[in-house]
Amino acid sequence: MVLLLLAAMATADDVAVAPLPEAAPEALSEAVRKELAGEGLRVTRGGKPWMDLWLRKDVPLQPAQENLQLRYTMLRPGTLVGALRVSEVTPDYRGQKLQPGAYTLRYAVQPEDGDHQGVSDFKDFLLPAPAAADPAPGPMALDALNKISAKAVGKKHPAVLYLVPAGDGALPRLEHEAAREQWTLVCATGPLRLGIVVVGKAEE
Repeated sequence: MVLLLLAAMATADDVAVAPLPEAAPEALSEAVRKELAGEGLRVTRGGKPWMDLWLRKDVPLQPAQENLQLRYTMLRPGTLVGALRVSEVTPDYRGQKLQPGAYTLRYAVQPEDGDHQGVSDFKDFLLPAPAAADPAPGPMALDALNKISAKAVGKKHPAVLYLVPAGDGALPRLEHEAAREQWTLVCATGPLRLGIVVVGKAEE
């Protein structure tokens, strides 16, 4: 009985990534879909789909700046980076419940306020926004992005996926940090390499 229980736990916690040979969901606007790669990536957990991701083919970049708290200064806040699909209720990095559906993913920087002290080592995030509320691929003001992203979880706070530094090595791949029970998808589009936490949440 104990061995069966351990086997079941191991299967439930098994996380993997593989190419997804299909185009982004039609729930996204045609303008957004034209910006995305023709194939995506599927992250599975326990053998079931967890998150499907399509990256933008050509993400607009700016010269990187030195900043100890940011690792993605080559991205302007509000920039469209890709799109996401979840098949069932999925927790974001704050433990908020991301509802099933298709979302755009835009880069954002954690605000400098007392509500976010100690939440994460870095201040880089991707914010999912419901596809129907984000039909244009151009840059978006952060106030507007925060409001529409919050609709994805039915809260005042936007939905958030944490970004960590993406090191060298084969792509795509998953990195496991057992101490935090955290899985990071390391992937790339053009010269932009991303480390997206797909399983795990901020420490309380």
